[in-house]
Amino acid sequence: MADQSSVTALERLQVVSTATRTERLLSEVPIRTEVVTQEDMHMRGTFNFSQAVELFNGVRVESTCQNCNTSEVLMLGLGGAYNQILFDGAPLMSALGGVYGLEQIPTAFVDRIEIVKGGSSALYGAGAVSGVINLVPIQPLRNGGFLQAGVDVQKGEPIWLADGRLDRVFAGGKGGLSLVFQSSQNDPIDYDGDDYSEITEKELGVVGAQVWFAPTAKTRLRANYQYTWEERRGGNRFDQPEYLANIAESLQTKYHRGGVSWEQDVTADFDFSIGYSFAYIERDSFYGGLGDVVTDPNAPGYDPDELDPTIAGSAASDSFGQYGYTEDPLHYIDSQFNYRLEKHAFAAGIQYKWEKVRDYNRDFLGKTLATFVDDSFSNVGFYLQDEWTATPTLSVVLGGRVDKSSELDDAIFSPRVALAYEATPTLKLRASVATGFRAPGVFDEDLHVDTLGADQIRIRNDAALKEEQTITGMVGLEWRNDPANATWGFDVTASLTDIDDTFLLGPTLTDPVTGDLYQVRSNASGSRVEGVEANWVYIPNSQLRFELGAAYFQSRYDEAEDIFDDTDVGGTTIISTRDYLITPEWSGVAQAIWTPMPEFNVFLGVKYVGAMDALHNRLGELRRTPDFWVVDFGFTRHFDTGKHHIDVTLGVKNLFDERQKDLERGADRDNDYVYGPRFARSFFITAKYLF
Repeated sequence: MADQSSVTALERLQVVSTATRTERLLSEVPIRTEVVTQEDMHMRGTFNFSQAVELFNGVRVESTCQNCNTSEVLMLGLGGAYNQILFDGAPLMSALGGVYGLEQIPTAFVDRIEIVKGGSSALYGAGAVSGVINLVPIQPLRNGGFLQAGVDVQKGEPIWLADGRLDRVFAGGKGGLSLVFQSSQNDPIDYDGDDYSEITEKELGVVGAQVWFAPTAKTRLRANYQYTWEERRGGNRFDQPEYLANIAESLQTKYHRGGVSWEQDVTADFDFSIGYSFAYIERDSFYGGLGDVVTDPNAPGYDPDELDPTIAGSAASDSFGQYGYTEDPLHYIDSQFNYRLEKHAFAAGIQYKWEKVRDYNRDFLGKTLATFVDDSFSNVGFYLQDEWTATPTLSVVLGGRVDKSSELDDAIFSPRVALAYEATPTLKLRASVATGFRAPGVFDEDLHVDTLGADQIRIRNDAALKEEQTITGMVGLEWRNDPANATWGFDVTASLTDIDDTFLLGPTLTDPVTGDLYQVRSNASGSRVEGVEANWVYIPNSQLRFELGAAYFQSRYDEAEDIFDDTDVGGTTIISTRDYLITPEWSGVAQAIWTPMPEFNVFLGVKYVGAMDALHNRLGELRRTPDFWVVDFGFTRHFDTGKHHIDVTLGVKNLFDERQKDLERGADRDNDYVYGPRFARSFFITAKYLF
């Protein structure tokens, strides 16, 4: 366990790179950066990225589908489409990867997660509106690794988990190899006893490798590759093919991701890096089912013809053709050149990203019935940044980026300015203004097909859809009671984000020709997100650490927007609102860590999710959800066996079973009506062998 005796000592040791794309000590970085380490993740029993990222204040992972458990990361009061997830600085979370990819990223390969909140398009381009989340891999300095296994039990159903890493350092420390794996498996979990799952049946396997080599003191070469295989299915009738279920959402995913990079020190003041990364995803899918059809031969209303796909007009003949196949290759080239001149550190680079999405409708036998998407998208960006140490107490970051997207007629300029001022040895002030944008294209919500009952709901872009443009301003302060040995720490940040031409998904409509359900993505008048985050840390001694964080965000459209309209099918209900859906104003985190002796740790964590608005499409109602207090508790016992080490962790997550209680039931359920904590109360135990 790392020494947590002082905030200042922790910051002094931590090197971060995301905020300015240059390595800086956390205590000196001019743009606020938050970090979660591998030790934090292990203590909370997190095995994947979607669990680990919730350790940050103001960051939530929200489920968006009751059938298949898709999820997105929300921060700064904005949804997942507004932040960018990076793998060691590379934006490899593609449109399709963003649908289910959050749970497919193992923490075994991650040394730390860095988050920079606020507009980051000046460095990272489109999609970095609310900030970036960077998963920084481990580069071990010695031979070793770990093996870990555990079980997490919800509603009596076990979720089996295992992961591990093997590190080998060779050539006198000039090179090395890391191998990683992760595996998980569980049966479907039904929270409310209606024979329809709330947690999907799932099998996941991940293997990966990372190689690095430094042939000289000035040259560093790296390569990495990761392969993910996953099968998941939600709904009912798991012993039958998907088309014979009343509802099924089923995915089989193969995900390849990797890259190579070259870093070169030319002189003491000049260095550069060049890298290539790729991602390639293949997915077989099914969205739909029979709907409200009686499948029990002994039940009233049973009609065997409805289950026969060869009979025209039967429910099975329709669901027989609800399969899909999607391909999503992505290529990314990155370069950066750094030059230091007295008080200035200049960085410039060129980045190119190309992605193609092919999405086909198929039947159970694999025959292609239609092509939904066959498009490619590209973006080239050039950025320039100056980190200017104006005085020993004042740092200024000036930067800008020009992007040319294949989806836009004109180039987009995204400037950023940030200031960090050390007012006193204990007080640091920060301020920044940045712009950003999102270009039209194929988004992850397009590639996850919503269903209402067994009917698919697809998304269509408005022909006049144009890019969103944003500007974000942030001001904040950080205070430590003693710069040499801090025991108290406090920070607060206020932010304002203005979005022009906000993308908005309209109400579910019915095509008058085909009868298909669809939503139109168009530009709303605009929107504004105002918020404040505050964090407090108290470390009275080497045995105790307390942390508390609270966040308030008001996310609203400039004008009331229609989110429900059933008048096209003879209804009379139109619902309009200015508030973002499934976006609470208040949220918070708190944790206490007690280490009474080196062999023993106790952890207590609390997550608060405030009330929010949720649309019930099936009933045509806008509902206000309750708020939730999620309590996690666990303890770890460390066993030393000489050269080796064993950690055993036991605990409970969501102790009081705080979750949505008005879940949709049965074959007609609205899978979109889901909110709040993603998991029920569970008990877990893990054993980790470090060598």
